[in-house]
Amino acid sequence: MLENGEVALFIDFENVRYGLKNNFGREPDPQMLMARARKYGPVALALAYADFTEHPDFFRRKLEVAGITPRDIARRSPDVAHKSSSDMAMLMDIIDCLLDRPTVNTLIMMTGDSDFIRVVARARHRFNKRVIIAGVPGSVSNDLIAAADAADPLVEPEWTAGVATSENLLAPVSSSSLPQEDPNADPSDLSAVERHLIKLIDHLNRTRPYLTFLFVKTHALSPTSQVNLTPMQVDLILTKFKERGFLRDEVREQDGRTLRFLYFMREHPIVQKALSDVNGVARA
Repeated sequence: MLENGEVALFIDFENVRYGLKNNFGREPDPQMLMARARKYGPVALALAYADFTEHPDFFRRKLEVAGITPRDIARRSPDVAHKSSSDMAMLMDIIDCLLDRPTVNTLIMMTGDSDFIRVVARARHRFNKRVIIAGVPGSVSNDLIAAADAADPLVEPEWTAGVATSENLLAPVSSSSLPQEDPNADPSDLSAVERHLIKLIDHLNRTRPYLTFLFVKTHALSPTSQVNLTPMQVDLILTKFKERGFLRDEVREQDGRTLRFLYFMREHPIVQKALSDVNGVARA
């Protein structure tokens, strides 16, 4: 494999943006994304994929200023629940790059989606390219990383300051940390889908040793969950749940990886009422 050559940058913008928001409480900085790609050589191609009508307008301008071209891909119709059209557009552009840009030696893929495993493997083994996965910790498929040459996580050291060690990984959450809301609060402002998702989180919380954002999201998007949401809709609802205090998150280390664990605040009065409403009986 050639050691020198140009770089092509492909950004799954929705995956990166909501990964940063949910795992680190931050918005993406396009200048930082471009700087990460430039570490590997001159950037000949830089594209970011999303339905940008669903994101603040300033992101388009910031991407362009950083030298990244926004690829505005309209989301598929609502009956296609689990896939974004931008994934297919990104895949096709990667293939075009492999076929038409022989001077590009390195692909930087800013995503965590396991759907790109096959194209990563093909780029390496058939086209002899170096592939770097630059995803958000806690939102990246381990198999995607294994398929690539290397990982370069989109995380800064100060974001994980104070990370706890694994000895206290399963430390219980005290009820004293619950937000103080009106105990008689009516959960009627929650949609039927939000209540269904609360029930799913409750089930996972009772049957799994711990939860992470990616783990909950994966189960929510599974056809068996019957939630029928797009990945972005799940991101938005989980973010809302954290803002309302239904979920609490904390960065911790596990098996050499930095993950953001979720704690389900089951004692929250609105959660209790929602669970009672969903299941038809009050839970203790």
